[in-house]
Amino acid sequence: MRVKRVLILASLTTVALVAGCGGAPQKPEGALSVGEFVESPVYDTQVSLFGEVSGLGEFFCPCFILTSDGESLEVWHDLMVEDDGTPRPAVSVDAISNGDWVVVMGELKNSGVHVSQDDFWASGIEVVR
Repeated sequence: MRVKRVLILASLTTVALVAGCGGAPQKPEGALSVGEFVESPVYDTQVSLFGEVSGLGEFFCPCFILTSDGESLEVWHDLMVEDDGTPRPAVSVDAISNGDWVVVMGELKNSGVHVSQDDFWASGIEVVR
């Protein structure tokens, strides 16, 4: 009976450790979750958002979905053009994949000639491990 208990405890510990490895990394200091940001959005101001990447390479736009804290936001990494026609530099997504946790620096756009309301324009992306 004692051996059985030890095996059961060892199995439960292994399951708990494996399950813990697949979760989100800790949110970096200074970054907001998407949920926090959506509660109090700030337009045309540089912010850092923390979340999980999805939809990368799956849409007909240079964009992906960033999700954390129960909310999602569309993030554009290319084809960002200011109202005066000035293009913003593209941000490389070569180092990220769907399922990665990242911090995206950028700003939320409210409206404009080349933007839909609540598009988030990236100016930098860092993978969080």
